[in-house]
Amino acid sequence: MTTNASDLANQKVTPGARKKWIVALIIFLVVLLSSPIWGKGLWVDFFQYRATKNLQARNPESALQWLAYAQSLDDANPRTRILRARSFRKSHDVKQAYEELKAYYQLAGATDEYQQEQWLFNAQIGENADLQRHLSELLINPQGDIQDICETYVNSCVLNYQFNAALQILDLWEADFPEDPLPNFMRGKIYEHSRALKEATDEYQKTLKKDPQYAPAAYSLARVQLTLKKTEPAMQYYETAIANTEYPAPAQVGLARCLRLLNRNEEAKKVLAEVLKKESTQLQKEYQAMGDHKSAANSSAQLEMGNLELAEKNYAAALKWLEPAAQANPIDLAIKNSLALVYSRLGRKQEAKTLSLKIKETNEALEEIQRLLDQIREKPDDAELRYQIGKRYLNYVSEEQGIVWLNSVFRSNPNHGGAHDELARYYEQNLSRGDSFQRLAKTHREQADVQVAKQQPISGSKPEGAKTTETQQTPVSPSLSSEQK
Repeated sequence: MTTNASDLANQKVTPGARKKWIVALIIFLVVLLSSPIWGKGLWVDFFQYRATKNLQARNPESALQWLAYAQSLDDANPRTRILRARSFRKSHDVKQAYEELKAYYQLAGATDEYQQEQWLFNAQIGENADLQRHLSELLINPQGDIQDICETYVNSCVLNYQFNAALQILDLWEADFPEDPLPNFMRGKIYEHSRALKEATDEYQKTLKKDPQYAPAAYSLARVQLTLKKTEPAMQYYETAIANTEYPAPAQVGLARCLRLLNRNEEAKKVLAEVLKKESTQLQKEYQAMGDHKSAANSSAQLEMGNLELAEKNYAAALKWLEPAAQANPIDLAIKNSLALVYSRLGRKQEAKTLSLKIKETNEALEEIQRLLDQIREKPDDAELRYQIGKRYLNYVSEEQGIVWLNSVFRSNPNHGGAHDELARYYEQNLSRGDSFQRLAKTHREQADVQVAKQQPISGSKPEGAKTTETQQTPVSPSLSSEQK
């Protein structure tokens, strides 16, 4: 009886409640439809707020979607512009970030927020002198997300091999944000780069303990396991990464490699076929999302497919994969090794011999780089050491890393003729890649010629009294080829 009475009471109340809901819905729709007239600013604020939340969640693509709504209502809003600059920077789109930063400056001038974003922008491409100089004040009075400042600074330190400075900030970062998995992940990358694989493994595992779905940590753990020749554990970590990301291509290539090493070649080919369907720009985006070099995006799947054919002694088929991989990534040592073997098996002795000589040169350069890196730990500001490392990276390992190293020379010695000459030759060889390459080729060639005219040695040491100049108020167009992972 009680239940029936309750049901009757509810039935009596329902019509009145329905009327209230209908009235509320009508009011909401009226507000919604009329808000573009009287409340455009409120909607812009709301879209900017949602974008900021997505940036804090490290989801710059979603932030850009919200900012597109804001921009459609007010294209001249400075706040929208600087948030777009920040979003593009965090998406590794350096060119677009620069354009948005320039647009903000034209609207609002050199505000404190603009100045901070410019320092972060420069640090993103490895030029972190200004950010280092102003880091203390930014951490005390940040214009925006303090974790973004820490992340960008640490990344720039890693690019410049300033590991001690990076580790200090990571300790402070983790102390203030103990639940954030990123400090452990970035510490793991530093340890891995320093060949401290046990310590790297510990940090990557701590990352996954904080966030079991953090795919870049699983991907990095898999890479370390492969380095240690532990194929089956590596495969499990690659599968974990694939299951927890919308950017699976790098982990799929790693998984295919594991399957090949376990003689499961047909399964490996099926996995690689999925990767090879994707466009180049999408692959670059996926490799960067996993914390890997985008330079590997256009060649890794081809290399692995070539190695599968090589393992089955299908040398002609292997060549069809390896030659395009070598064209896409001409200084990759693994590609050179596989291609030289295929040339040898096909009886193309001269090509095999020529490539073998290049492999020998690359291995010698890698040994020399390691020797120089050991020295620079003791002398982190030595311009000559940085020049020697940068020259070898540029010609034998990674163009992007080489450019960062060579540009880092100018912090200690802005007039280093050798660094200017090396960069001038690089940009001169790539003039077809755009206006920025042509401008940088001209700039560095002029600087190199000045040093020759002064009869200074091409390597040179820092002139007495030379100082690093402050960043200009207006944004300086970066070396777009220096965009990093």
